[in-house]
Amino acid sequence: MNARKHILTIIISLSLFSWGCNKTKQITEEKPQISTSIDAPKLVVGIVIDQMRYDYIYRYWDDYSTGGFKRLIQKGFFYENHHFDYAPTYTGPGHASIYTGTTPEMHGIIANDWWDKESDTTVYCVSDTNYQGVGTSSNSGQMSPHRMLTTTITDQLKLATNNRSKTIGISLKDRGAILPAGHMADAAYWLVGKDWITSTRYMNELPQWVRNYNNENWPDKFLEKGWHLTNPIEQYDESLPDNNPFEGAYKGTLKPTFPYDLKTLAPDNYDYGILKGTPLGNQLLLDFAKRAIVNEKMGQGEFTDFLALSFSATDYVGHQFGTQAIETQDAYLQLDIQIADLLVFLDQQYGKDNYLVFFTADHGAVHAPSFMQKNKVPVKYWNPGNMVDDIKVDLNKKYGLAEWINNYSNDQIFLNLFAVDSAGIDLHEMEDYIASRVILTEGVQKVFTGYALQNTEFTKGVSDKIQNGYHQQ
Repeated sequence: MNARKHILTIIISLSLFSWGCNKTKQITEEKPQISTSIDAPKLVVGIVIDQMRYDYIYRYWDDYSTGGFKRLIQKGFFYENHHFDYAPTYTGPGHASIYTGTTPEMHGIIANDWWDKESDTTVYCVSDTNYQGVGTSSNSGQMSPHRMLTTTITDQLKLATNNRSKTIGISLKDRGAILPAGHMADAAYWLVGKDWITSTRYMNELPQWVRNYNNENWPDKFLEKGWHLTNPIEQYDESLPDNNPFEGAYKGTLKPTFPYDLKTLAPDNYDYGILKGTPLGNQLLLDFAKRAIVNEKMGQGEFTDFLALSFSATDYVGHQFGTQAIETQDAYLQLDIQIADLLVFLDQQYGKDNYLVFFTADHGAVHAPSFMQKNKVPVKYWNPGNMVDDIKVDLNKKYGLAEWINNYSNDQIFLNLFAVDSAGIDLHEMEDYIASRVILTEGVQKVFTGYALQNTEFTKGVSDKIQNGYHQQ
């Protein structure tokens, strides 16, 4: 939701009246009575499923078990017809928006990576050289949530309990663990190579239980296991045939077909990183999350604890194989089993009425344009081509030779404000001129200038979503 549109000022006037001029007025301070008829849950588990489209719920419904997605939907509250209120929808902005309850305009996570005007460099949404990795010697641990400008629900829980609640974030991706866990988190863990790591933002050494888990070499065991279909292949009739032209193959293979010998494929496909793009990556996350619950004694104290989980394997699978692939369907069938396993584990740990679970997605995915083209839908692949170079030529002709553009990324053109100001050029005029050139590019439907986003209140359609995803700084 757009925070600007939902800020209410409530003025409450309290008046004390004296009933009778000869009676002494007495004011008694009484502590307000707060209803405690509903006990707070011992543990909240937030589940974000990376790249899950809404239609995967009903498309694969008949193949799901009774204890996973079906249990969550049939035994809980199912919110339909909700929409992302900002653009663009990437992993970073998605996780930040879910947990802050606002949009990139307010929380500042406008993409996974973006051009930083102050440093004139591209920055990553959770990178932070002020910290070092714990459990790794690489820069993969130099991370923190410092670029997120608002608090999260996990932060608010810590504030409400005077820091006595425990909050932990876990994901295969650093940003999927760090942003949901918030600024005040006790820990955030993500997978690098074969090990779960963290940052000195949270601790100076890994807990013994994390080191024990890393030493058990589960990634090696999972590589040996490989990726096999959950059901007989003929039951995957909700998807395109195996080895269809709209999916990508692993390096070192001629075609993307089951089963996958992951140990053989690993050296040419990111080594242990290949696991992240299979259901086994989510299994690693599930197993690690169970260890965290037990060893951190989550939900065992006086106050509610919060475990933020982000299942990222579905995103890697979706990018490689597409939305119509058997691989994608199998990833969700296995995830359904994994969630059922988690719910049974939580039942055993706390009892069915003593914990709270929600699940949602950070973003969806589109069908492969080539698949849509084959089905005669008028779509095309788009890239800027020579657009930016052509605009630079036009700017030099109109305003004289200068480096007018600093950067083009995330479908945004960043102007060299120093050059514009030094030349005495009206910035608004230059923005409008560039917009008039960009709109002529084939495939571009709308162009927004910074001036328009800063001075116009859009209320509907894509314009409103673009504005909610824009941060002036």
